[in-house]
Amino acid sequence: MPGVKSPSYFYCHNLPQPNNRAHERVSRNYFVPDTAAYESLFDGVQEERAIGEVSPAYLASMRAIQHIADKIPTVKIVIILRNPVERFYARYVARHRDGLEPLETVEALLDEELKRPFISDEAVGTYLSSGFCSHFIEAYMERFSREQLHLTFFDDLEANAPAYMRKLFEFLEVCPDFEPDLSKRENVSGGSIRNPFLRVIWTKSAMARVAIRPYVPKGLRDLFFARITRNIVSQPLDSGTRLDLVGIYRSEIEKLQMLTERDLTHWLQ
Repeated sequence: MPGVKSPSYFYCHNLPQPNNRAHERVSRNYFVPDTAAYESLFDGVQEERAIGEVSPAYLASMRAIQHIADKIPTVKIVIILRNPVERFYARYVARHRDGLEPLETVEALLDEELKRPFISDEAVGTYLSSGFCSHFIEAYMERFSREQLHLTFFDDLEANAPAYMRKLFEFLEVCPDFEPDLSKRENVSGGSIRNPFLRVIWTKSAMARVAIRPYVPKGLRDLFFARITRNIVSQPLDSGTRLDLVGIYRSEIEKLQMLTERDLTHWLQ
């Protein structure tokens, strides 16, 4: 696995430049659209039995699915599904914490999102829309054999990570007995930075951090992020807002139940 997080090559290759300057800067410093640069992520490959990368954009874009099918038709694909209500709120909290979402409440964000289409062929970077993913899963099922697809659930990863990883290793045909270090959790938030001074500094410096990101070693970025976010004020989702979101996603959750043959009624509570 390359060290670059979410290169999203099969989504962003030949993608028109966004007309929003902030979006353009984020895309330029996070995505890897160049073919040679993407292939260079795997320069360290030797005799590994499986190589790959992780890009959430591939579950939010029809063009990405088509590019994958055209370029690497024998690929193995792992899809991790999460309760769309939890995913929506977690995305808001993290982006608001990092100064990338200016709206001060999730309710205000929801009001804005309700003005946009729920189901879209291109849902990368969205809040509500990217929670509607059954049509993307159906597209994967149409273009790839069932043996190439591994549909999994974030619930299972949280409930029993070793068992989850063993099934993943079996699907990838690598050693299922390997025991990865599961003690470290990345990007844990669930709230806002407690120290008001640090919170202002962190949120106001969002675009500056994006600009210098390519020039700062990942280890240093991770260390700085851990220091800034080590004292977090919890922000639980309001029960009324949760009920609204469950209502919005009800039909989607029911469709995912049929597609995956998995009981997801707890997502509707």
